[in-house]
Amino acid sequence: MVAACGGRSVVTVTPAPSAPEAAVEQFLAAVRAGDFARMGELWGTERGPSTVWSPNPPDVRRRQLTIMQRLLRNDEHRIVGSEVSPTAPNRRTLSVELVRGTRRSVVPFTVVATRAGGWLVAEIGLDAAFPRATRRTGP
Repeated sequence: MVAACGGRSVVTVTPAPSAPEAAVEQFLAAVRAGDFARMGELWGTERGPSTVWSPNPPDVRRRQLTIMQRLLRNDEHRIVGSEVSPTAPNRRTLSVELVRGTRRSVVPFTVVATRAGGWLVAEIGLDAAFPRATRRTGP
């Protein structure tokens, strides 16, 4: 949501989820709903959501979110593991099993604690999300 105040724009976003697992669950719910605005609010860094800090123009951010949404679409998911970074306690990596039809993939989601409080999805191992079958070449 953007509001004008004295000629300046003020961006208001929903508070970040209070738990790492909630950040991933809400992100995947937004993926399933095709809610790119909410995906953008849940994707970011310790500085905050991509809707506030991203150096990319909105059309580039929208393309990035579209790619994520297409790769992460699933029929069901569940968190199967969680690991705290030994060097950065404000970062966690959650392993998420995604199921699409008969295919299963385990995708790593790195979440970060924001300076303002709450957790956001910072990185996703998209290469693990339903990789295409590799073709063998040669004899």
